[in-house]
Amino acid sequence: MEPTNSNPKTPTSQNDTGNNAAKEHVHRSLDEAQAGAAEAATQGKEILRASAAQVREALNHTTDQAAQYVQAQPLKSLLMAAAAGAAIAMLAGTVSKRHGHS
Repeated sequence: MEPTNSNPKTPTSQNDTGNNAAKEHVHRSLDEAQAGAAEAATQGKEILRASAAQVREALNHTTDQAAQYVQAQPLKSLLMAAAAGAAIAMLAGTVSKRHGHS
């Protein structure tokens, strides 16, 4: 008896073709996800860099304003610094006493 099946593809070869297509789809999806993650990381770096520049500029501006105030009002500045130091010392003393009695 001769085989009557004239189709060269067998169920096994059709299964292999399906697996290959699935693998290719997975690889494409992973490549797209990786590209998206790289783009998001690049955008995040740029946003962080711009934000850091703005913070530095604001800090420089505030420092300049404080320096100008100290030059214009040296006695007031000295009294405010002394008052702030005394307040911090009193607060630190109060906190240390509470922790010492625990």
